[in-house]
Amino acid sequence: MNYQPNVYASALAYNRSYTFHCIIPKHSREEYWEEIELGIKKATEQQRDFRVEAQLMYYNRLDPDSFVKIHKECLQQKPDGVILVPPTLELTQPFADELHAAKIPFILLDSNMPEVQPLSFYGLDSVQSGKFAARMFMLLAHAEPAVMLMKQTINGRVLNRQQENREVGFRAYMKEHFQNTEIIDLNLPLRLNQKHHELILEKTFNEHPEIRHIITLNSKASIVGNYLHKTSRNDVQIMATT
Repeated sequence: MNYQPNVYASALAYNRSYTFHCIIPKHSREEYWEEIELGIKKATEQQRDFRVEAQLMYYNRLDPDSFVKIHKECLQQKPDGVILVPPTLELTQPFADELHAAKIPFILLDSNMPEVQPLSFYGLDSVQSGKFAARMFMLLAHAEPAVMLMKQTINGRVLNRQQENREVGFRAYMKEHFQNTEIIDLNLPLRLNQKHHELILEKTFNEHPEIRHIITLNSKASIVGNYLHKTSRNDVQIMATT
């Protein structure tokens, strides 16, 4: 008879409500994360006829225990689904295993980790993003013998998989097209304040006075930008990616 059910009518007929937990990093006023929150709220509003509710939950990116606490709280509340911005694989895998065991579907935002087998992933291809960033960056810095790559780190490592993959793409492009350009790493530990960051920046620029172009693969270009403005280093250009 070629019958096609109306999924919207069926959803209304079941008269069931759905609660999704959205777990994202705690943040200050950062346009990137604020837009994600805005998107979640808009989608919830659009689906209100289907009794969809989204509950935002936040973890501290600098504190692994904070994520563990949130993941336990989430499981205790037994949501119908989880939207997750994952930190490291080491922290995400146990949470994903418990979600699978509880038959709670989840998707990943921002950083993709195929190893945890999410229902889906929404975000950019981070490796390709890094390659594209390198290509745009070198349109400005193609004649330079050295460029600087700024990273925010904890114990010498960047904070998440996305930034790791961006750096992989960035270095792959540089190796293929600009083998003779030296990449100088600038590691700014996340737990230090602006004063300590400025001391590191001052030392780095004194050691590498030839640097005229800096790229960051995160949203914290303002750390370097504020320093450059404060010290009147108008000959240095900085490019940021998010």
